[in-house]
Amino acid sequence: MRLAEIRETIRGIMRSSPGSSLLACVTAVCACTDGDGGSTAADATGSETSTGSGTAATTAATRGSATEGASDAGDTGSSGTTTGGASTTGGASTTGGASTTGGSSTTGGGLAGCPTPLPADWIFCEDFESLQDPADRFFEYNDGGGRFVLVDDMGASGTHSMRATYEPAVEGTGWISVAFGENPAVYGGKPHIDPTGTYDEIWWRLRLRMEPGWPDVGPHKVTRATSIAKDDWGQAMIAHLWSAGSDVTLLGDPATCVQGGTVQCSGYNDFANLSWLGQMNGTTPLFSSAESGSFHCIEAHVRLNTPGAADGVFEFWIDGNLENARYDLDWRGTYTDHGINLVSFENYWNGGPPATLQRWIDDVAIATVPIGCD
Repeated sequence: MRLAEIRETIRGIMRSSPGSSLLACVTAVCACTDGDGGSTAADATGSETSTGSGTAATTAATRGSATEGASDAGDTGSSGTTTGGASTTGGASTTGGASTTGGSSTTGGGLAGCPTPLPADWIFCEDFESLQDPADRFFEYNDGGGRFVLVDDMGASGTHSMRATYEPAVEGTGWISVAFGENPAVYGGKPHIDPTGTYDEIWWRLRLRMEPGWPDVGPHKVTRATSIAKDDWGQAMIAHLWSAGSDVTLLGDPATCVQGGTVQCSGYNDFANLSWLGQMNGTTPLFSSAESGSFHCIEAHVRLNTPGAADGVFEFWIDGNLENARYDLDWRGTYTDHGINLVSFENYWNGGPPATLQRWIDDVAIATVPIGCD
């Protein structure tokens, strides 16, 4: 087992049970690495995910929220608290809807937050203006040990947002995720939108601000959409958006875990069975000092392929400008049991940042139509 996969394993354990001891994590990793000639427990310095089996509740440990690409694999989770809080087929949300907006942005200046009421073809929207606890709205909220929190002094469409504080040598800085559609991994009464829906096509958006003077370096994880296909968090496909290592541009990194009509992955981030479909480099130096100090709009679009055809779509924009696009992807073979059903917004930095740095996430939205940046 690679070091990256060991880190994924520990993160999953810490994610499911934030109070888990390091000893318990190392013990679990040893169990995973025995006999394969992989890294020793001494290499285990965090975790994101592993493979596993069992119910969604007991194997939430395999969900690491911020998995990596083939050469960039291995998110490490934090010791923070993880708490729980339409599609081609639509349906009403059981916990969805929009958060009310208010005020003018301290940095964004009149940008739209969440429309009220939420349009019928929007799945979810949160602008954080009236939110008291992210766990009330998001399927998952991990605060990264207090490093990923609501603030009321910075916003794109108002004055509130989620602030991530990166610290040297700390890789995991928390995440939030939205569950929607039929999703076998949802458990514990956590927020879940349209639990019987099927979503073969979505757009999702966030606004992202790096602190003024941000060094010219990519922070690795940003967001992803995935199809959870099993109650052990096994995935059919993943549409990643992150930086290409320390590069200052955004990278699309699509992956599938389907052969024919069968999902091969067991557990979240089953790297042994994932197939990477080709990296998609952006052009805007999003993570450069020149682009820091203001909110940037990131929007992505995924459409699953027609069963049996390679016509799937993955495209993404920054501030309304198309960065890259693919229209020939085989996301799922002939598998149709589950569609896209989870979107995450993540703050994981492989190896940790070069200095203490902050960034803000605001105006997150998911829809079955283009969302836009206005």
